[in-house]
Amino acid sequence: MNTSEWEDGKPELSPWQGEYIFKRFDDDLAIACCGVGSGKSAGLAIWLVMQCCKKPGIRGIMVAQTHDALQKALLREIRAFCEWAHIDYMIQNRKEIHFSNGSHLFGYSAENPTAVLGLSEIALLAIDEAAYIPEEMYNYCRDRMRGSKYKSMTRLISSPNSLAKVNNWFGNLVKKYPSKVIYASSLDNRFSSDEYKNELKERYQEGTNLYRQQVLGEIVDSDVASQIIFRHEFPAEKRDNGKEHWFGMDASGVGADSDMYAVIDKFGMVDYIEKVEASTQQKAGIVSMLYDKYKVKYGNIDMTGGYGQGVYDLSKDKNLAISGINFAQKAIDFEKYPNARTEIYLELAKAIKEGFWVNDIVKEEMLAQALFINNRGQGQLVPKDDVKKLLGHSPDLCDAVALAVYAMNHGEQMPEYSAKKASDIANKYLAYFSRYN
Repeated sequence: MNTSEWEDGKPELSPWQGEYIFKRFDDDLAIACCGVGSGKSAGLAIWLVMQCCKKPGIRGIMVAQTHDALQKALLREIRAFCEWAHIDYMIQNRKEIHFSNGSHLFGYSAENPTAVLGLSEIALLAIDEAAYIPEEMYNYCRDRMRGSKYKSMTRLISSPNSLAKVNNWFGNLVKKYPSKVIYASSLDNRFSSDEYKNELKERYQEGTNLYRQQVLGEIVDSDVASQIIFRHEFPAEKRDNGKEHWFGMDASGVGADSDMYAVIDKFGMVDYIEKVEASTQQKAGIVSMLYDKYKVKYGNIDMTGGYGQGVYDLSKDKNLAISGINFAQKAIDFEKYPNARTEIYLELAKAIKEGFWVNDIVKEEMLAQALFINNRGQGQLVPKDDVKKLLGHSPDLCDAVALAVYAMNHGEQMPEYSAKKASDIANKYLAYFSRYN
């Protein structure tokens, strides 16, 4: 392959990839600050291979968050490009690439920064998802860039980091060297389907800081944990009354918070009950009463911590259509959401934006909910303890309404919640707290 030009029959590139690979081919620093799914790894892989082909004997370091991430992203793209271009290469130890002209690429996980110590004569440094990489790893790699006969060049690609405020070494480099930065949004990738792009808008809540960061690829100066809904998106009143009803119960722990019971129809909240310090029999009685009164089609009980187990068992004994939900359990759409709690709340937010009415209590509790990006790159709801601190109380009614919406959306799709599972969870909590007694 003639790597001095892009030949006919080439893999098609997005405009930003063309600039990143060719216009900045020999720049000392180039940063791709891009949204998810914009082709970052492919662009970096092509640049690395072309450098190795044009400069015999050049040595480079490749870094990803983990060895698994290195295999699934950057190395996969390098192999694909080499095979397309008929470039001879050999992989050793699943992370080193050797080319027939003597060029070498060494792959490392950011989990072990000291592993790069001892390397020298490095001219290329390529870091995938750099905003998630510790600064220590970046510094150690930069220290290896000495002694080469070739000019040193660094390539960083990433969606901005939102595990905390975007004020890390990557964000600082973006701000310090704006002329070195190429921005590309997820929506600029013409190879992604409209369905995928619409999913991104929904997942990251279009218009939020989180959306600006993860989809548009912007560096956001403020804390990027973003609200899942805004005040203007709540309907002022309930549009109509539905004939079918669904139920949700948030079960409190011993001596903490309140039990909340909520009934909804497809247009919004219908009824709710708050109860403090009720016995298991009394709680089950309230559930049964609401099922009878509203002819509830399906419902969910909060089983987090195992506190709802007794109510769940008594309700099942009465043949009520009900499931137990642990907020930490696997989401139904587990590829999209990191846990059920995130899925449950984003489904409630979506329903509200489509006209589902909630009262002022739920409104304020929903406004305290926010997303951050976890280390798997998924939008995840901030911890409930953070919400409690913001509100001054637990969002119990909001939990109950969200569980009811989850029942409305999925019904019999809910997995059966076994007594053994609840017992195991309860024992885990008891073992944890017993350490402090």
